[in-house]
Amino acid sequence: MRQRLIGLGAAALLLAALAIGCGKSTPTSPVGLSSADPAQVATTIAQAPDLVDDGLAEDASRVSASDLQAAIGPMGAQAAIHPFAWWQNVTSITRAWSFAWADTDTSGHPMTCVATLSKHMTGSLVIVPRLASDSTQADSVNVIRKPLDKTLTRRVMLQRVLIAGVRRWRVVAVTGAFVTTPGATTNIVSLRLQSTSGVDTTITDPLQWHALKRVVKFTPSDTVTVTVTTSRTNDLVYIHRTDWRHRLRSNGDGTYTFSWVTTPWSGWRFFGIQAMSNSSLMDDTAAYDSQAWHMPFRVAGGQPDVNYYPQ
Repeated sequence: MRQRLIGLGAAALLLAALAIGCGKSTPTSPVGLSSADPAQVATTIAQAPDLVDDGLAEDASRVSASDLQAAIGPMGAQAAIHPFAWWQNVTSITRAWSFAWADTDTSGHPMTCVATLSKHMTGSLVIVPRLASDSTQADSVNVIRKPLDKTLTRRVMLQRVLIAGVRRWRVVAVTGAFVTTPGATTNIVSLRLQSTSGVDTTITDPLQWHALKRVVKFTPSDTVTVTVTTSRTNDLVYIHRTDWRHRLRSNGDGTYTFSWVTTPWSGWRFFGIQAMSNSSLMDDTAAYDSQAWHMPFRVAGGQPDVNYYPQ
């Protein structure tokens, strides 16, 4: 597919940024493009928040000592940090959108737009150690704060769909999101999803396209098992949903496993898999080293598949 990169005008970029969240974009003048298209694409993206920006990368939910301890087992005396709890504190977010227009019709009007979101976040990884004298209590005096710096990338495909005799921009496909710290050595290789409803799929690229009608689909209250493979056997791997994280069990061979139950309510959803180097939490001098994949799925609940959104 031949593509030509065209920046949005200032007004449309501002609309997109404000509709999806505060951020920055660098505007340039559109070339060979209807003046209505940038604003219509921005409006459509704003109408599809459940498909575009899941908010997991900014989530400040706290991981407790009991969850951490159960997952990694007893911590040896050599650990520089004996964590009681940890969370992230994102204090700055810069969003930028780029747009690629393609598949022009006979009049030269583009039929497809690929919108790419880049979201840069900074702040702190906050680690509360255990009291040396009582491992059941937090040492609130010696809290450790490591610099947090990471970037999220996600793509959204829109097409001009014929609706009631009029072509309108609609979301037709999405990718997951890829989130990484600079120079990360942590590497997620793949994740496998299996469910009691019959899903069994393996994903090796978080930025692969998912047509809306082919997004992974679970039934309400479905039991889902996720198996993550990383390049190391001692990573700290978490599944992340809105407002909660759970540590995956290490199988000792570079794979990590966890099962959860979907909600009884239908709709578009995301879950995240975050892997961190062991030293990110256990060494007070090591840098925060992390990679995450955020993947879309749908709880069907009898709802029909859709080719585009919004309807």
